[in-house]
Amino acid sequence: MDRAGAEIYRLPEECVAYAISLTTPADACHSSAVSPTFKAAADSDAVWSRFLPHDHAAVLARSDEPVDCESKKELFSRLCNRPVLLDDATMSFGLDRRSGAKCFMLSARALSIVWGDDPACWIWTTSVPGSRFPEVVELVNVCWLEITGKLSLSLLSPGTTYAAYLVFALADDSYGLECNVGILPPKATVTVVSGRKAMATTTSTEHTICLQHMQGEEEMVMHRRKQQYMRLRKDYGRKLLTREADPDIKCPRRRGDGWVEVEMGEFAVAGDAASGEDGVVEVSLKEVDCRRWKRGLIVQGIDIRPRHTS
Repeated sequence: MDRAGAEIYRLPEECVAYAISLTTPADACHSSAVSPTFKAAADSDAVWSRFLPHDHAAVLARSDEPVDCESKKELFSRLCNRPVLLDDATMSFGLDRRSGAKCFMLSARALSIVWGDDPACWIWTTSVPGSRFPEVVELVNVCWLEITGKLSLSLLSPGTTYAAYLVFALADDSYGLECNVGILPPKATVTVVSGRKAMATTTSTEHTICLQHMQGEEEMVMHRRKQQYMRLRKDYGRKLLTREADPDIKCPRRRGDGWVEVEMGEFAVAGDAASGEDGVVEVSLKEVDCRRWKRGLIVQGIDIRPRHTS
């Protein structure tokens, strides 16, 4: 080891901690293996206080149960591994391990679901394995599917690009949710209203989603090809129509907790770390074609977390 390399081990722990705090949570963990001095600095509250959101204490004050941790590093790890429930289990709060950005999940109870209070259309179920929340809602019978969730932008981490995901499962007796030829799939819309009322700006994105064909399965190929279907004409004759499939349709994928998720869209949160951005993000799923009845969609909630490009 050269002289310059040896000198770094003589730096005061406070200086090492400050330097490590300017890196990332992953770098801080790796620094622990360098030397005892680096380990002490990398595990210190001075480092992990920089990685925790500045308003984490205010968010945790809304927790349904106390969150007791002996150190800031332990708290960071706890929020990455086991998000806490807030506001009577209508929302969960956690952290992204790579960036420390805040993650929120809206429970089914926090969503606006058309006919969600009608037991002939939807039923509420408790004690579902793997669910983050004590209740989920299951579709019994509707011909029109519409689900909407809203979250204040001030709760999210500034300068972060987020993606929203519908988290769900399908019952064994589900029907009417397939992306059949000739049936238009539902649309997912993400609308962001940012800024104060007098100067608020609105941005919106929309794309189609599929609820049944999993990513990686052969069935997904049908969404990438030209589709043909028959439609009745007004004179009761039949006409062969051609529809170009949407190459950007979002298909579901399996989560680590056993549930399924499908991306509903992405959005960016501007601002700086000192103050949250005014406004709200609204995420919705709406059907375009309501000609068929459907059953068996089990909704846990809408997950909003940072999007990673790699």
